[in-house]
Amino acid sequence: MFHKFYDAFYSQLCSSLSSFAAGHSDPVKVLSAAMLEIRKTLDELRSKVLSVPFPSLETEILFFKMVKPKFYALKIYHFELYGLSMGIPVGTKDVVLAYYAQELSFIARFFSIHAAAYDYYRTGRTELDRLYFVRGAEVSLVSVPEMPEIDPLYSTSMDYLFAKFIAFEALRAQIVERMGVLDGSIVDAEAVRPDLGIKWTGKVVNLGELIYGLYYTGQLNHGNAQLSEIVALFERMFMVKIRDVHHTFGEIRERKVSSPSKFIDSMGLAIRDRVDEDLKYKPGNR
Repeated sequence: MFHKFYDAFYSQLCSSLSSFAAGHSDPVKVLSAAMLEIRKTLDELRSKVLSVPFPSLETEILFFKMVKPKFYALKIYHFELYGLSMGIPVGTKDVVLAYYAQELSFIARFFSIHAAAYDYYRTGRTELDRLYFVRGAEVSLVSVPEMPEIDPLYSTSMDYLFAKFIAFEALRAQIVERMGVLDGSIVDAEAVRPDLGIKWTGKVVNLGELIYGLYYTGQLNHGNAQLSEIVALFERMFMVKIRDVHHTFGEIRERKVSSPSKFIDSMGLAIRDRVDEDLKYKPGNR
């Protein structure tokens, strides 16, 4: 029930933001409409959290680690995307590509500065959750950088930084895609994407399982493909929106009864069953 409410809330917000982007070409108008909707949603989210106590410490951790950051990331992302778009220099293709490369360097430096926290975020670790995602927890200032969030009733030491990680990964994917379109290495998916009639109709968590399997086994670009790049690829290929792949990994990790690789296991079983069936009825195998 906890997941369903916030997932529906988030989906509704993302749908509104997509409508704004589709309806306006002016970045200023898009940002204005988006920020108004995001602020409204963030206020509603805060009011709900403060009016209804969390039923358990685990639920509080889940909210500040998985839920609040992805909402707040939308605010950060839209501000950064606006700044990126407005800062594009007038000049040749090479000038614009150099600008994008500089922005990627800034993002890479941010991740490098916060390498320990980013590793905690990317790998889905949990051992410090009670320090990082519980309100009022005492954390060493050496291990956690100072953050602008100052609301003790609605903040933890790391939820803002996790939101920035989500936002900057999305921004990085956007920049990489723009560079690819500009230098011709990829086609503008939104402009010329054909309707092949093939869409992902299974559960998004199953697709997330596939993505993490490819990512952690290094199957793409000799293991150098970023998680956000793989997500963007699958979104374009299967015409599906993977709202928050790290949230999906949280669902995978928290499976209590079934295997974390439940979907991949079922694929392996289906292939083995088919192979056994083919061998069983193959002429000469009697």
